[in-house]
Amino acid sequence: MINTTHGVQTGLTKASPTPPAGLEPFSGEWNSKTASHLLRRLTFGASYREVQQAIKDGLDKTIDKLFRPIRNVPEPISYYFKNDPKVPVGETWVGKAYTPGVSGLSNARRNSLFAWIVGRMLEERYNIMPKLLLFWHNHLVIDGGSYAELSYNYILLLRKHALGNFRQLMKDITIEPAMLRYLNGNTSTARAPNENYARELMELFTLGKGPLTGPGDYTTYTEHDIKEIAKALTGWYYNSKLFIGLYKSGRHDKTTKKLSHRFNGITIKDQGSGEYKAVIDIIFRREEVAPFIVRKLYVWYLNSEITPEIEANVIQPLATIFRDSDYEVEPVLRALFSSQHFFNECAFGSMLKSPMDHFMHVFQTLKLSAPKSLTERYRFWRSIWTYQNTSGQAWFNQPSVAGWPAYYQEPVFYKYWISPVALSIRKKIVGYFINSRVKVAKKYYGLQLVEVVDEFKDPFDPNEVIRELCKLLFSQAPSDKQIEYLKQNALIPGLPDFEWTEEYGDYADNPQDEAKKNAVLKRLRKLMELMLNMPEFYIQ
Repeated sequence: MINTTHGVQTGLTKASPTPPAGLEPFSGEWNSKTASHLLRRLTFGASYREVQQAIKDGLDKTIDKLFRPIRNVPEPISYYFKNDPKVPVGETWVGKAYTPGVSGLSNARRNSLFAWIVGRMLEERYNIMPKLLLFWHNHLVIDGGSYAELSYNYILLLRKHALGNFRQLMKDITIEPAMLRYLNGNTSTARAPNENYARELMELFTLGKGPLTGPGDYTTYTEHDIKEIAKALTGWYYNSKLFIGLYKSGRHDKTTKKLSHRFNGITIKDQGSGEYKAVIDIIFRREEVAPFIVRKLYVWYLNSEITPEIEANVIQPLATIFRDSDYEVEPVLRALFSSQHFFNECAFGSMLKSPMDHFMHVFQTLKLSAPKSLTERYRFWRSIWTYQNTSGQAWFNQPSVAGWPAYYQEPVFYKYWISPVALSIRKKIVGYFINSRVKVAKKYYGLQLVEVVDEFKDPFDPNEVIRELCKLLFSQAPSDKQIEYLKQNALIPGLPDFEWTEEYGDYADNPQDEAKKNAVLKRLRKLMELMLNMPEFYIQ
C-alpha cells in the first residue's frame, strides 16, 4: 500500500485478481461510450454534437483538439461598479490602480474575477484547460485574498504552466505574490524565517509526507530541512500597489544552509535573489516528485483507488515519462488519456462527481442559455459562482492548504461530497436551471432542453430520446427497464409512445410556435428532474 498524508493516498491493500491494463495504446472500440468517457473526464461535459464529432475524429484527433492552446483570453471587466473613476463599466480593471477611498471597489473587482472564472469554464468548454486549471488551483491553494489582482495574476500563472513544465511552475509560484501572501513568505526574513511555505512545498506540493521513521524524519524530508529551506527562501515580498513580487537583500538569510541525509547533506550557499531556484532544483532531484504528482493527477482524473498493480503498471511508468520529459505535464496526460487503462471497463463510473463536475456537466451537456450582453453575462456567471460556492466547491473556497478532502482524505475520498444536505442543495440548484428560474435583468435563463433533443438522430421516438440523453448524462448505458421507467414516470406518464411522436411532430412542424414548444419542454423538464437526481448521474 502507498501511504502519504495530505498529498494523495491511494491505497487498496488487496490486489486485483487480474492485472489491470497499463499504458499500452487503447485498441478497443471508439464509440459514443468511450468518446463520452474521455470528454467527461477531460472537460466538464460535452453536447450531443460534440460527442458525435469526437466519434468522427477518433481518439488521437480528439485529444489533439482538447489539448489545443487557448489564445487571446479576454481580461475580466468591470460589469456593474460605476464609482471607479479609472475603469468605466464594460472595461477591464487589469493593470488599473485602485483609487483610494472608493467604497466597494475591492469587492466589485473580486466579483468580476469570480464571474470571469465561471465564464472561462463555460466558454472554453471543448478544452482540457478549465478542469486542469482547477486541478492546479487545488494543488497550489491560495485563499483569494483581498485583491482581485493577486488572484488574477495567480490564475494567469497556472494557465501558463498547466500543461507545461511543473518544475518551472514551482519556481514561479514560490515568488508569486498570492502565494507569498497566503503562506507568509511575504513576512519571512533572515531574523524570523517563516516555515509555512517550506513545509507545504515538500509535504503538499512536490514530495509528499512519507511515514515517520524517526524524530522529525518523514522519509522524504525532515524537520531540519524545513528550517533550512525556510531560510533559503527569505528575502521575497510583494508590492501591494503594483502586485508584483520583489526581492530585498537585507531580508535574506545569507548563511550557508545544510540539508539532511534525505538530500545527501547538500549545502546551499547564498545565491541572493536566485536561491529559491536552487531549492526547487534540489527538491526535483528526488525521484519521489514524479510519482507523487502522477498519483494526484490519477486521483483527479480517474480513480481514488490505486492498487499495487496500478502503481506498478500505470503510476510508475507515467512517473518515468514525467522525469524523462524533464517534468513536462502534457506527455504524462496524453499517455494516460490514450491508454488501454484509461478506457478499462472498471474506469466507467469509478468517480463520484464533485459539485463543480455535477453542475458544469448539466450546463455544458444540456445547453445552458445566457444573456447576450457581456455585462449581463457577467451577472449571470457571478450567480453561478454563488451556487457553486453554496454547494461546497468553488474557486478559492478550499477548507485548507491541502485542498478539498475529496482528493486526499482516505478512505472516503470522493464520498466526501455526498451527504443529505449536499444532495438537497444540488437538487435545489439544478432545479432552478431545469425550470429556467435564474433571473438576470428581468429575463430568465436555464437549460435549452428542446434544442438538445432537436440534435438527436430520431427525436420523434421517445425511447431513442431517453437513450440518447442517458448516453450524454450517464457513464453506463441504461437497461430497457430503466428506459421504460423514465418514459412512464416522467416523459409520457401512462401514455403510449405515439403521444410523444405526435406532440414533438407538432412542434417540429412549427418550431416558432411557443405553445407547442412549451408543451414539449414541459415533458422534458419532468424527465430531467428525474434523471438529474438519479444515482446514475452522480457518478462518472
